[in-house]
Amino acid sequence: MASSRTPRRKPDPDETALLDQLRRAVESAVAEPGPPARVRGKRVPLVLAFSGGRDSTALVDLAARLRAARVKSFAELLAVHVHHGLAQQADAWVEHCEALCRSLDVPLEIRRVAVERRGRGIEAAARVARYSALAAAAHEHGAQCVVTAHQLDDRVETFLIQWLRGAGVDGLASFPLLREFGRDGLQLVRPFIEARRAQIDRYIALRRLDFVEDPSNTDTRLLRNALRARVLPELEAARPGFRKAAARSIDLVAEAAAALREVAAQDLANCIEDAPTGMLWLERLGQLTPGRRALALRAWLAAAGLEPPSRARLNEIIRQALTARGDARLLLRLSGRELRRHRGLLLLRAADGGLRTGATIQWHGEPEVAVPSWGGVLRFVPTDQAGFDRDWLRARPLELRARVSGERFKPHPTRPSKTLKRLFQDAGIAEFERAALPLVWRDDRLIYVAGLGADARLIDSDGARVRLEWMPDATLLDIKR
Repeated sequence: MASSRTPRRKPDPDETALLDQLRRAVESAVAEPGPPARVRGKRVPLVLAFSGGRDSTALVDLAARLRAARVKSFAELLAVHVHHGLAQQADAWVEHCEALCRSLDVPLEIRRVAVERRGRGIEAAARVARYSALAAAAHEHGAQCVVTAHQLDDRVETFLIQWLRGAGVDGLASFPLLREFGRDGLQLVRPFIEARRAQIDRYIALRRLDFVEDPSNTDTRLLRNALRARVLPELEAARPGFRKAAARSIDLVAEAAAALREVAAQDLANCIEDAPTGMLWLERLGQLTPGRRALALRAWLAAAGLEPPSRARLNEIIRQALTARGDARLLLRLSGRELRRHRGLLLLRAADGGLRTGATIQWHGEPEVAVPSWGGVLRFVPTDQAGFDRDWLRARPLELRARVSGERFKPHPTRPSKTLKRLFQDAGIAEFERAALPLVWRDDRLIYVAGLGADARLIDSDGARVRLEWMPDATLLDIKR
């Protein structure tokens, strides 16, 4: 009697290869492969970036199959779909993702984001928002890694895009199999970077999986789509199998980029050794070769949370920093920060809010008085040391003014009065910081200078006394030495 069972399909080589690539990549990223750990009583999942497109649909299906095969690293899954709100079909894509995840019994989280361009192209801005949402989801669930479905064709396309844009080695390195992502050791894993798009297409067909197609993927006005539709087919015709050779070149560039990052880290460590926090020594920077100067400075800016400037901009920063005749002459703005020079040091500070206006206050005995026009508060601190007489300070209004020129001041009882310019120089206060320091006047007499202290001729040691302290809203860098 003939069997009524449906013959079991022989595994396809592409199917087997994708399963193996996914398993090996995830196990290499997970610190200790084994049963999922628990965070707040819940098992920690493997986070899968799921757009609903062809590649990520294959990823979620493959992960579910590895879970069914009891591969430990896949015991707990979480698909995360980022809703950018940029396409008319965005809500329909959410419904598709929900339906597929239900059919596979894979939990799904929808993360809605607002895409803020901030000088970026819309694709780049959406990518920043997407990765931020994925990292946030992973951290909330205590995940060790986030898995995306980028494949070999994506990697080659990215390399070509960066090459056409004139990117450096970090850009040309495209995306690696593993990289640090977010904080706390989180890893971003791309298991399919050795798999061609055709392999994933075949897997989708064999498994009869439905997926969504972004209409923008066919718009050849976008550079990536133009490369995919026109350039890559021509390259394949001219040199069949070129993608694997290109991937080897990308790997070599990535190795070179990693080596250069190590050199930059060593040079930067030398440039900041014994310098105040967040600053670097210009003399040591100048001793490096031009290429290493740029690497060290780029690493310094990155450590401060700034996006890398263009090569031309970076070279201009280095030129001005090393050749400006006076500290006050260097003023460069980067993403809301100011790049300044002070006594052989290069430093970043919050951008100056502009010229301060005069402000009059009446002290009634409160601990501090806010002065919004100066961006800070004037504190009145009781003291048993020398200070201003309380009643004397309360009796008349106090006025906060900006420097004009030629003001003289006597902060030391045993030393003669000097000009404010000379006193600021002696105190090591940078010229560009002085405009943000208010002068406190009473009845047209200068009684206190922020950063220098009180006029020694007006303080007393008897009776109830207070000392004045100026506190800006944001703590300024300590640039005194």
